[in-house]
Amino acid sequence: MSIDPVLPLILPAWEDIFGNTHPVEVEIGPGKGSFLLTVAQCTPERNFFGVEFSRRRAYRIAQLIKRDRPGNVIAIAADINCVLKTLIRSESVTTFHLYFPDPWWKRRHHRRRLFRGDFPAELTRTLVAGGKILLATDVHDYFAEIIRQLAAVPVLKQFLWQRDQTNGNGKLILTDFERQFKDEGKPIYYAGFHKSL
Repeated sequence: MSIDPVLPLILPAWEDIFGNTHPVEVEIGPGKGSFLLTVAQCTPERNFFGVEFSRRRAYRIAQLIKRDRPGNVIAIAADINCVLKTLIRSESVTTFHLYFPDPWWKRRHHRRRLFRGDFPAELTRTLVAGGKILLATDVHDYFAEIIRQLAAVPVLKQFLWQRDQTNGNGKLILTDFERQFKDEGKPIYYAGFHKSL
C-alpha cells in the first residue's frame, strides 16, 4: 500500500481547542503571562491563546493556568512563525497582541527578529475581516520598521491606538515590561492596524 506524501493539512478549529465559538485573541510572546492571564480573567466572553518561544516562560504560564483554572486561556511553547503556518486557520483570529518584541540589536542577529520575511502577510491571512494587530515597543527604530512592514500589506490600515484594555476596576492591564518602562519614564510607542472588510 502506498501513502500519498502530499496529504491535505487539516488545521484544528478554535472551537475544538477551546470548546466554544467565542472570538479568539492571540498574544505573541506573553513572557511571564501577566497581560495574557489578566485580560483573559477580565474578558470571559473571549478566548486567549499565548505563543511563547521560551519553554521556561511557557511552562510558568501553564502552571498559573493550572492553578487558577481559567477556561478561556491556553499558552504553548512554540515558534509563532511555525504556529501561523501550521496551526492557525485563515481568517480566524480577531486580535493579535504584540508587545515589546525582542529588537535583536546587532545587525547579524536581525534574522532572528519577529518582523521579517512573510510574517506580516501570515498575520494578515489569519485575521478575520476587521481584525486588529495591536503593537507596543520601547524601541523607536524597530517600531518604525514594524510600521513600515505592516503598512506595506494592502489590506491593513493603521489607526490611532493607545493601551485600552482595563480590568474590572478601570485600571489598565499592562505587561511587565510596560509597567517597568512607565515607572522608569521611558517612551513607549503604540500602534494599531485593522484588516479591511
